[in-house]
Amino acid sequence: MPASELIERVAQLIEENAARVPEPTRSEIIALERRLREPLRVAVTGRVKAGKSTLVNALLGQRVAPTDISECTRVVTWFKYGHPERLVINLRGGGEHVSQLASGGVLPRELDVPVEQVASVHAYLANTTLRSMTLIDTPGLGSVHDEYSRATRELIATDSTGAAATADAIVFLMGGAMMADELETLQLFKGGDGDGESSAANAVGVLSRADQLGDGTRDSWEVAVELAGRYAGTFRNEVATVVPVAGLVAEAAEAALLTERDVRELSRLAKLEPKVLSRMLWSADRFSSTDAPVPPETRERLLELLDLYGIGAATRALSDGVSGAVSLRQALASTSGIAEVKQTIASHFHEQDHVLKVRSALDILRRISYRGVGDGARDPGLERLRGEVEKLADDPVMHPIAELEIAHDCNVGRLELPDQMLEEMRRLFAPGSPRARLGAASNDAQVLRAAAIDGMKRWRVFKVTGATPPQARACDVVMRSFQLLLPAAS
Repeated sequence: MPASELIERVAQLIEENAARVPEPTRSEIIALERRLREPLRVAVTGRVKAGKSTLVNALLGQRVAPTDISECTRVVTWFKYGHPERLVINLRGGGEHVSQLASGGVLPRELDVPVEQVASVHAYLANTTLRSMTLIDTPGLGSVHDEYSRATRELIATDSTGAAATADAIVFLMGGAMMADELETLQLFKGGDGDGESSAANAVGVLSRADQLGDGTRDSWEVAVELAGRYAGTFRNEVATVVPVAGLVAEAAEAALLTERDVRELSRLAKLEPKVLSRMLWSADRFSSTDAPVPPETRERLLELLDLYGIGAATRALSDGVSGAVSLRQALASTSGIAEVKQTIASHFHEQDHVLKVRSALDILRRISYRGVGDGARDPGLERLRGEVEKLADDPVMHPIAELEIAHDCNVGRLELPDQMLEEMRRLFAPGSPRARLGAASNDAQVLRAAAIDGMKRWRVFKVTGATPPQARACDVVMRSFQLLLPAAS
């Protein structure tokens, strides 16, 4: 289904109903229509000091988000594509204040207006990554200042009153242990109690600080991979998958923070006797205090850039023949796991961004249409909107949303299907020509039609011969997919 058709059908629904609903709902759904035309909104969330800003910098390939304590870490910060580069501060009382980025194109440590008056900060950057994805850096959960964490919860809550300002998808940073407030936040994104219509299809987990895991008896990365796999199973109802990343190493590599001078100093360390270097890397104190041919202040910089794990990876790469800052940054990027994080975001978000946006918009419109119902209010405009939303949700044009949900349920193990049928379903749901999706021998119309009919028969038999309720629902979706291919086969 063309992305434009999905978007246009929802936009048309909003246009036809905007004049019938009361304010401020009218302004809200008009803003939602504009949102459909924008890049997918991906919020990076997690606990305080989870490494959110560090990951944002790595994804953007430039250090722009502050990674230390500053005013920008206390407010929701949006990174959008735009030229000229600038900073727009949205105020709590309405209106905005236009400002500039600090020297070097980074966010300022202090804003031009009191932070308590700031609703959100919007940084417009000439960064190609932002052409297809708006990144949102959020205040950490578990802050001693609850108002900062509350801003994050409001951003990702699917029933937020500012529905047009919420996220379409989230990257959730996890640590060595998941806290109750983190799980509650993930459930907010699903619909409040974990039993809503949303699934984990538009949420991925990132095990941050992967280089700091382990007890010294095993490689940190090995521990991180194992823990990420365990989290992916434990939280499969909350996130589509979990991947590890060494955030500092990724940022230093992707944002080109590691200079030629740094490489020269690391090369001196790499020439140390292996046992001496190994002992230096036991702890930050040892690294800073042990006699070495690198000044203490330089070692402090290397710790800030790479931490012990990254320094170890860098010295090993240099010992193996890597030379120069560019080559070392490439080696460290490979070591950090950032490539898999990017691929995960691409496969789960970018390749189906229109489906995620439409799915999110329909869910928001549905929630809006129920406002006041519990108080006995029956606004005719909202009732009509509700009916139109349900009608559109059942329209064949919206079928990719149902396919997305079923495919996700299979990917996380919530839905099990026989191997042969699972393979057929994945082929059917994949982009491509009718012949490719049907697995047909040729493009002949009669061959394609026969393949679609045979497919419907197979799944109908499976449904009526002992399928579980979840499997029966999957059968309905798959049979509908075959049915929608019949016109193309005629």
